[in-house]
Amino acid sequence: MGSPPDIPDFSRRISVKADPRSFPLSPGNGVLRSGAMTIPARQFMPVIRDALESGQHVRMTARGSSMFPFIRGGDVVALEPLETTPVVGDIVLAQCASAAEGERYVLHRVVRVGGGAFFLRGDSQKDCEGPFLREDILGRATLVIHNGREHRLDRGIYRLAGLSWNRCAPLNIWIFQLIRRFQEKRG
Repeated sequence: MGSPPDIPDFSRRISVKADPRSFPLSPGNGVLRSGAMTIPARQFMPVIRDALESGQHVRMTARGSSMFPFIRGGDVVALEPLETTPVVGDIVLAQCASAAEGERYVLHRVVRVGGGAFFLRGDSQKDCEGPFLREDILGRATLVIHNGREHRLDRGIYRLAGLSWNRCAPLNIWIFQLIRRFQEKRG
């Protein structure tokens, strides 16, 4: 088998790089753009869940800025199946809402664990999300590829920096806003 598909937006759409001739397209089941097929997350995330539950690793392309500065839109993130219970500091892919509520997925950091429940927060967000149950968590992020450089998220300096950043809440939000303003003035 080849490498896992690239998956852009966890909450809305998923993009699979493949030969478009291998996918039957019909109105409403996908959009074809420049050699990639975009599939609604509600149709594709069960495939991601099944892959992770069967022990496969998955690579996804992140969108948005909720995990800035550690994961940015366009970065590729490697996910591994959960072999152990997530702990504070882990970055996990979680399902936030059921199919009936319009499925939504996030890739956020575990900030609190207690009583079998997990609370998550994006590194550039003020508010926690949760509680999540273990079955809501699909996988753990282990690696981010930013501008062609790989950074481990599950150990080493990036994990330590992530834990430190998270402990600085809400000061880290103020820092994030300053960085954003500086970037806007530069560019």
